[in-house]
Amino acid sequence: MKKNRFLWALLLLVSLGAAAQDNIHFVAGTPTQKGLSQKNMDALKLKVEQIIARNNAGTASLYNAFVIQPELVLGETKKTEGLLRDVTLVTGEFSLTARNKYDDSVYGTAVIEVQGDATGSKDDAIASLISGIKVTDPAFVRFIRTTRKRIADFYQQNCPVIIKKAEVLIDAGLLNEAADYLSIVPETVPCYDEVLGILQKIGKREPQESPVAPEPAPEEPASPEPAPEVQPTPVAEPVTSPEPVVVQPEKSPLPECKISVSCNDLSFELVSCEGNETAESIRVYARFTNTGVTNNSATIRMTSAIDPDGATFTNFSQIETNGCTSWTYGNKMPKGVRIGKVFEIKGVSTPCATLSYVEMTVDNCKVIIHNLPVDWK
Repeated sequence: MKKNRFLWALLLLVSLGAAAQDNIHFVAGTPTQKGLSQKNMDALKLKVEQIIARNNAGTASLYNAFVIQPELVLGETKKTEGLLRDVTLVTGEFSLTARNKYDDSVYGTAVIEVQGDATGSKDDAIASLISGIKVTDPAFVRFIRTTRKRIADFYQQNCPVIIKKAEVLIDAGLLNEAADYLSIVPETVPCYDEVLGILQKIGKREPQESPVAPEPAPEEPASPEPAPEVQPTPVAEPVTSPEPVVVQPEKSPLPECKISVSCNDLSFELVSCEGNETAESIRVYARFTNTGVTNNSATIRMTSAIDPDGATFTNFSQIETNGCTSWTYGNKMPKGVRIGKVFEIKGVSTPCATLSYVEMTVDNCKVIIHNLPVDWK
């Protein structure tokens, strides 16, 4: 009997640790080394973003604490004379380093040997080398998994250090940065309740837009005495031909909007989706209801949006309007109470009739919307 209880406790700890690790996300750092063209530095950063996405470890937040920094150390460069054109061969080492950008803690490094060749310049050969890096390499899978575990272990064992660092960020006015620094603290750590309280205080301290007072209307001067009316001479009206009637083509019907929720204890209601051409943005107003756990505290965010042309948007924020808060973390969700959220998608330069795919998360629950119609104002 005691052995069974021990096994159940062990399984619980493992599941809680895995959940904490899944909540750890990364952003790709910008290469800083010299000797690479801007085109190849952009390609190197894109490769890191693809590795992160492949391992379901990406985030849309601009303030995420954990960065994966790429580095390409070039080795030998050879040129061979072919029958028609010269070929340039470049070798080197591609490394990834995971660190916390707020305290410079390093959690893991992965290094693989790479090479590439191209007919032409050394820059073309480097581009071929970067293109040949496989995002499915098992070394990257191990790197992400090991790094997540080390970060979770660090947060588990260093509560006082974490709280102190968060307070420093808050005192400096870096509220979003402090929230992201605390957001992956697992529920198993001793200071979890204190962390949750800090996150809720951060949400209450976020600056609100101050209302703009309307300018007073200028006083109109007194009107002078009206002059006597002069009767106009009647003029014959010109005869105009009737304008041709333009028959507008019928608009094809929009595809059916479909919504799915991955958890049984969460209900979702879509209120509106409005686009603003001037601001190049789309606002999605939605309501979430916790139908299971009583008085749960949840992280609510938008994680993905794609238009019918395949453009992927990653710049999301939450707006304080319609009585909704802009908190991402520490949202109180009492059972049976609707929680409103307004998500803003920025950088929508071309208006679209629908969004082909939209994804939101409430902790580990996903809300996925296909063919979301957009009402442009």
